[in-house]
Parts: sequence; C-alpha cells; structure tokens
Amino acid sequence: MIKTTLKARRRSALLAALSGWALGGCAPFGQQPPMAAMTPVERFEAGAAIDAAQRGESIAPRWWRVFGDAQLDRIMDDALAQAPSLRIQRERVEQALAEADVERAATLPMVDAKAGAVPQRLPRSYRTPPPAAGHWQVDAQALLAASFDLDLAGRLRATSRAARARADQRQALESAATVSLAAAIVETYLQLALEQQLLAIAQDTLAQHEHLLRLTTARVDAGIDMQAAALRAGEPVPLARAGIARHEAAVAQLRHRLAALAGRGPGYTDALIAPAAVLTTRMALPPVLPASLVGRRPDVLAARYDVQAQSAGIDAARAAFYPDIDLLAFAGVQSLGFRALLHGGSGTLGAGPALTLPIFEGGRLQAALRAQTAAYNAAVAAYDDTVVGALAEVSDALTQIDALARERDSQRQALERAQQTYDVETRRYAKGMTGYLDVLLAQSRLLEDRSSVAQADASFAIEHVRLIAALGGAATPVGAQP
Repeated sequence: MIKTTLKARRRSALLAALSGWALGGCAPFGQQPPMAAMTPVERFEAGAAIDAAQRGESIAPRWWRVFGDAQLDRIMDDALAQAPSLRIQRERVEQALAEADVERAATLPMVDAKAGAVPQRLPRSYRTPPPAAGHWQVDAQALLAASFDLDLAGRLRATSRAARARADQRQALESAATVSLAAAIVETYLQLALEQQLLAIAQDTLAQHEHLLRLTTARVDAGIDMQAAALRAGEPVPLARAGIARHEAAVAQLRHRLAALAGRGPGYTDALIAPAAVLTTRMALPPVLPASLVGRRPDVLAARYDVQAQSAGIDAARAAFYPDIDLLAFAGVQSLGFRALLHGGSGTLGAGPALTLPIFEGGRLQAALRAQTAAYNAAVAAYDDTVVGALAEVSDALTQIDALARERDSQRQALERAQQTYDVETRRYAKGMTGYLDVLLAQSRLLEDRSSVAQADASFAIEHVRLIAALGGAATPVGAQP
C-alpha cells in the first residue's frame, strides 16, 4: 500500500513537472518591430477628377461587345480561351490551390501503412544471443500507423490560412491579367482601325498631289506656268508615298500584335479589316464612386490577399514559439523470421503523445518572426502603393477623357468648316470664278482635318478603354467582397 502511494506521488510529480515544462517551454519573442496597418481606399484623397465623374451605366462583363464588331468578339473569345499569358496564370492558380490543399491536409489525422521483409545477418558478438547470433534472419513487419498534430498553438492552421490567401491572390492576379489582356486587345483593335483610316486618307492625299502635278505640268506645257511650279507641285508626291508605306507597315504590325495577344500566329489576322465605325462608338462612363470600384480592382485585391497571407505567416511564426504535441499510434505484426510473422505472438501496438518544446534555438525563432513581420509590413506598403497607383490611373483617364472630348468637338468643328470651304471652292470653280489650285488647297485642308478627327476619335475611345482597365474591368475575383 505504501509502495503504491509512493508510485502515485512520483507519477503526479512527473506529470506536474511535464505540465510546467510545457507551459513554460515557449521561447521568448524578443524585440520585434511594430506591425503596419492598411489604409482603407476611402481614406485616400480621390481628387477633383474622380469627384466630378458623372453617373453612368455599370461595366458589362463583356464590355467590348458595345462595339458590335464580330471580328473583335472572335479575337477576344480566342484570346480568353487560349492566350499563353492567361494559361500561365490559370496553371499558377491550380498550383496555388493544390499547395493550399497540401497545407490543409497537415491539420487532419494521418494514417500510413508499412510492410517489409528485410533479410539481414545478425552479428555474432553483439546483442543478439545464440542460436540466432551469426545467422541470417528476416526482419518482417506489417504496421498501420496513425498520427495527429493537436496544433495547440495554431501553427498548422495559420499556415493553411496563408496558403489559402496565396491561392486567392493567384486568382486575383489571373483576373488582373484577363482585364489587361482584354484592354490591350481592344486598344490595339482601335489603333488598327485608326491606321487603316489614316492609310485611306494618305492614299487620297497622294491622289490629290498627283492630280495637282498633272494639272501643273499641263499648265507649264501650255505656257501658263513656269517650270518651277511643276517642281513645287511634284515635291509632296514622294512624301505622300512614304506616308502610305509608313501606314501600311503600321497596319501590318498592329495585325501581328493582335494575333500575338490572341495567342495565334501572325497569319491569324492577315485579312483583318477593322471598321472605322468602332472609333465613334459611344462607350458609357463607369458609375459614380470610382474610389470604391478601385478597391475591387484585381491587382488591389491581390495585394490585399498578400497582406492576409503575410499576417497568417506571422501567426505561424508566433506559434513556433510554443510547445507542440502529436498523438501517435501504431498496430501490426513484427517478427524475426518471415514464418513467425503470422503467429499470434508477433502482434504489436502502441500509442501515446509526442511533445516538442523549443528551448534554445540560437535566436532562430525570433529572427524568423522579425523577418515575417517585415514581410507583412512590406505587403501593407505594397497594398497602399497599388491603391495610390490605381487612383492615379483613374484620375488620369478621367482627365484625359474630359480634355479629349473638348478637343474632339473642336476638331469636328474645324472639319465642318473645311468641308464648307471645299464645297464653296468647288462651286466657284464650276462657275469659273476661281482656279483649280484653290480647290486643291481646300481639299488638302479637308484631308488634314479628316486625319485629325480620326485621331481624336481614336484617342477618345482608347482613353475610355484605359478607364475601364483602370477600374478593374467587370472582373471580380473569387473571394472578393463588395
């Protein structure tokens, strides 16, 4: 009875010692830097351009269909389906999701099966007694082992949260790549339409100069003009031909760029003709309160998910300072000699906890926590920088749209006056009241104004596309909150 009581006291003392060891086993955190805080989007000064934005329609998921262009729709569908840049992002998303599943699996119980039969010669002069000493035996076993990390400090759960946040970040980056690709395709398509229209104007200009040269040459031959007049009339012809060559090269290059954006070879767009009507298509402004829309931009969300991942990393680094307990169990059969493996006496089993205590790590844990905190603070700064850049892009686009709208109106007014002048000079020439040179000069001015209006229309449409991209398009990544 006295022996039993003594054993019980010793057992209680041992358990108390182990408990105190576990509770006091965490290493000290040491001196750590303070954690930064993200600045809400609404806290940034939006600026006059954003505050003055008028309410309009919301951005449609396939906003480029406002152009009503079947060619553009086909290119966009092909690009979204098979562009290499998007396929890369999608595979990275799959990789991140798989890595998140790996980390989540670490929080669940694990069961493994192991079986083996390894022949070995037992030493004659070691622990093995006769008659087995010095002979060959088979070390056979078939075991089923289970383990479960209690994760008392939450390290595994924090690591799982970090992996899930990184997967969300990858999905947001995929959405950002989709928005950028769609905007690049539409912008390139508009530039192609502009270059094709400028090419047509350049061809008309060449025809005009050649006609003027023929007219002047005829006047020189008739003795009406001097030879110098013919030389002056011929000077613009080579320049006009060079302008045509320049626009033809630009058209080809833009076709090639469209094909590359769609993930296709250069021949994919060889016969592509972008209609000039797309340059004058009305694109609705995004709704008011663009600052809140900026907070849903895919790249802003990606930066926010990075902050969440780094925050979970801090939790995991802190949890490493605390004790960790694994529950282990195994059952099966073991024997020396394969024949004895299935006998009743070969059974074995065991179960119990395994305790890990960080006592002296040479400052490794403190340094890891300090590094993780620095990574978190850098992620917060990167988030703020992304928001600032996004707001600047939106403000720039809105300012440009306002300026280009006024410039386009002025260019159209100039084109109307040039058209009126050309009509007047044409009627005067028909009545014999003026020379044909005045008609050609009016026509030259008309062609220049046509070019200016086409460029103004293209710039206005392209700036709308850039505004849509600056607001993140219509894409909202998985996990995004309104």
